[in-house]
Amino acid sequence: MPTNSLARLIELDEAATAKEKERVEFLSLTFHMLEALPDGLVVTDGDGKVFLFNQQAEFMFGYHRSEVIGQSVEMLLPVRANGEHVEHRARCNFFDLNPHALTLGQGLRVTGRRSDGHEFPVDITLARMIEPVGVFNMALFRHSPLAAMRAAAVTPPSGNISASEAPHGHS
Repeated sequence: MPTNSLARLIELDEAATAKEKERVEFLSLTFHMLEALPDGLVVTDGDGKVFLFNQQAEFMFGYHRSEVIGQSVEMLLPVRANGEHVEHRARCNFFDLNPHALTLGQGLRVTGRRSDGHEFPVDITLARMIEPVGVFNMALFRHSPLAAMRAAAVTPPSGNISASEAPHGHS
């Protein structure tokens, strides 16, 4: 009989090991999918502290994720917008308690701020997730070339070129 008990323990251990391997493979796949996104992904908790910051977000904002995770999301916005953003986030957290993922804004135009202080236009899509461990806000950031062109038309670039330096046929 002891042999059957030992065989059963080995069988249970192998099953648990296989399940753990599946979990690790799933988490690895999820991580790589988030890293492969063409958009910057920033996930914050209900207090606005950054919980997740993918590779594209690192590129867009000029921060390594270790500099951002645990910090206030407002570090990614122009300073002039911080107070309004904090108030808006607080109102959304108070009034919107939908237990399902909810798209709050799709294609909203906002201004991001890089680590060097440079501001740039982005389109943002927001979603809220309420999980047993808390509220999470997900933001997908995409460079906005049209908004950048409009901003460039309003504010001339600092490196203006004269008509004689312009490419042939352009002035």
